Amino acid sequence: MNWQLASATALPAHRTSRKIFFFSEQMPRGAHNIHQVYAPVEKLGTVLADESDARRAVATFCGTILRLDDGRYRLYYTTRQGSVMRIAIAESPDGLAWEKVPLGQEKRPGFEDNMIVLSGVPSETIPEASGEVVAADGRRIEQGHDVNRQDQVGQPQVLRLPDGRWRMYYWHHQHGWARVPYLYTVAQSDDGLRWHVPDYTRPALNAHGLGDQSDLTEAERLAEKARRTNDANFVYLNPWLGCYEQFSQWFLDANPERRVAEDNCPNYNRMIQRRTSEDGLTWSAPQLVVQADERDPWDQQFYHMAVQYHEDWYIGSLGHYRVEQGQQNIDLALAFSRDGRTWHRPVRGGFIPRDPDGADRESLSPPNAWIDEGDTWLCLYNGVARKHNEHGRDDLPTTRIMAARWPKDRFVGLAAGHVTGGFLSDVFYPQGPEIRVDADIRGWLRAELCDAWGRKLKAYHLMDSRVIHGDSAAHVLAWQGGEPARVVHDPVRVRFEYADGVVYGIHH
Repeated sequence: MNWQLASATALPAHRTSRKIFFFSEQMPRGAHNIHQVYAPVEKLGTVLADESDARRAVATFCGTILRLDDGRYRLYYTTRQGSVMRIAIAESPDGLAWEKVPLGQEKRPGFEDNMIVLSGVPSETIPEASGEVVAADGRRIEQGHDVNRQDQVGQPQVLRLPDGRWRMYYWHHQHGWARVPYLYTVAQSDDGLRWHVPDYTRPALNAHGLGDQSDLTEAERLAEKARRTNDANFVYLNPWLGCYEQFSQWFLDANPERRVAEDNCPNYNRMIQRRTSEDGLTWSAPQLVVQADERDPWDQQFYHMAVQYHEDWYIGSLGHYRVEQGQQNIDLALAFSRDGRTWHRPVRGGFIPRDPDGADRESLSPPNAWIDEGDTWLCLYNGVARKHNEHGRDDLPTTRIMAARWPKDRFVGLAAGHVTGGFLSDVFYPQGPEIRVDADIRGWLRAELCDAWGRKLKAYHLMDSRVIHGDSAAHVLAWQGGEPARVVHDPVRVRFEYADGVVYGIHH
């Protein structure tokens, strides 16, 4: 059983997909009167929340969903109340009905029983300069009191290693206790429930702000600099490269033309970086893989990117973040790549629509992976009702975990209106007697089979085509005078003409 949901539908490295998607930013050859659109998404509402206190949030933001050996799903998520942030566990038979898992580890009043206690993490005393902290039970912790460092942990990325052990990467947010204010720390476990930090002094990565380095040698300073990142990290075992792969937020010094004073980090622009690793502990230099360009709004930034390995593509759930005052909200855009380095964004903006009056009215963020339901995807996203730079709003709905669903292979389609549109597909080699089209056709669609140069083949002309109507993931192309079986393993293209419909893909 594949526990890693992110790669559950990835093809083996030696195989190529028999599906043609429309993920490129460039339109197909011969495109006319069509445009790129997202597929419709069904929103299912809240699946996990704490309505008792508007300050208590539960979040899949950089959380982990994985499949257990018995087929159930486990969710590692971040729960937060006031300034106390912890990692918690819930399980579900179907991804929709979640129950918190009693761990019996946390004994303090006001702390829930499904919170993980990380052994090997020391306690600390809050220094004079750090200000007050609010505990999970609502009490004020004055300066000078002992506070457990794990009361400021979140964004758990959990992997099951080939040797059977479990590994978790998480962010530890410190209150000025050490030289580095944020540490990306590694914990390990034998069962995924009881976790130990083997070496708290050796983080996998450091936060972008490195703090005081006066006690470091030049070599140590450069080593610290090489490990810089920002938060919002997603970590995977890449099924094609056989290595660890990580996508995270990166701070670029702000382009003066893209600087927004109202943002919480006005001197930086957020973009997406990628790193790889052989052991998941020592990471490569970062590669800047998603950066705002001339097609983006002037205040465009990117907050995070989770990755799904589907067929022979990477599909990214990209945090599409506009920072001008009055916006400050995060949408989930879709990005597509063959290699993890070059990304296409054919549709710029939110894939899952925000409800202007709902609990997800301002921001959405993804977990590490979607759940494969067979014919559909299930995405458990984080719904936030306040803007990114908006705080102290107890009148808003609490942050919660929400769900959305859409058909398995429908991401970006080519849409035509009432005026006839069309395009010529890329070359492909039919592997079977049928060529199927995933399309929602409210009007009509005809197809013409062509050779690799785009020249129509005899008996497969547009006017020989059976007219297609309706919504199906498997419309079968047929012609009066020819059978697709004659061109099995031959290089062909399909020319489409249609009105009032969307074509999402070709299966051959």
